[in-house]
Amino acid sequence: MYRYRFPIAILALSALTLLLFLTANPDPTAQAAPRSIPWNCADWQASPAVADAADARVSMILETLAANRGKSIYCAIDQSDTWTKAETWAAGRDRNERDDTVYFGQSGNFRGFLSAQEGYLTDGESGVTGVSRELIFEFPREQRRGWKTVTKRLRVPQDTTRRARTIAPTEYTANAGGLRFAQRIQREYYWQQFLLNTHDIRNAARRENYWTQLAETEAQAYCQSRGYPTTRNVERSNRPADFVNNSGNNQLHQGWDYENLRNPSGNDWPGRAYQYVLWSATCEKKVRKRRR
Repeated sequence: MYRYRFPIAILALSALTLLLFLTANPDPTAQAAPRSIPWNCADWQASPAVADAADARVSMILETLAANRGKSIYCAIDQSDTWTKAETWAAGRDRNERDDTVYFGQSGNFRGFLSAQEGYLTDGESGVTGVSRELIFEFPREQRRGWKTVTKRLRVPQDTTRRARTIAPTEYTANAGGLRFAQRIQREYYWQQFLLNTHDIRNAARRENYWTQLAETEAQAYCQSRGYPTTRNVERSNRPADFVNNSGNNQLHQGWDYENLRNPSGNDWPGRAYQYVLWSATCEKKVRKRRR
């Protein structure tokens, strides 16, 4: 006579659970009301492109995104025909949250598209789809605290104002023959009386290494003068040509140059010859930035 007590207890418990659920949720089919889109586009306008932009329209898009990341996309794409989704994606695709790169605009920073925004802009080809329209256009900012260490780089191209050069010896005066003749004589004097006798490059086998080390030393000094303690990727131009003792005027611009070369007094052309190479490098330093 007691064999049905256990099943009856289970049914009673299930009924009580259903009653409690219905009490808490009077309409099980009802969904939470979506958040309203926060942007008012009454005063929206695109930011101008930077003056030296290679592509004015891309620059205008990035500048506007930087000025107001959420409102610009909502007002310019969803609520108007200012930009197309495709060109907006193309302009900002290299600056997304995953790469953590930033476009530093004139009136703000654009940190890139979130995955939901990528999905919207590419019609599902990239990014996360199935996110509510309200969430896409609300553009939630990722809350990250504290500091991070990043590497800041300064790329220094070859420039004739930054020469890695030998020290010029005492001035030598060439007698008669004109400017080119004076330059050739000064090169010959410098090569024979100074470089081949007292300088590190008197040994032909050591010349390449000498110029490489000199370029690296000059690059390091330059980077440090700009506040960058680390120097990488130093490259130099071809080393200067060895002096060839002949009557021609060749080698005038093959890593040779002159200083203090003055107008002649009579037939005298005073001046100093020297050798140089150009160099390029990347300067680096570690900086701490507050996480956005």
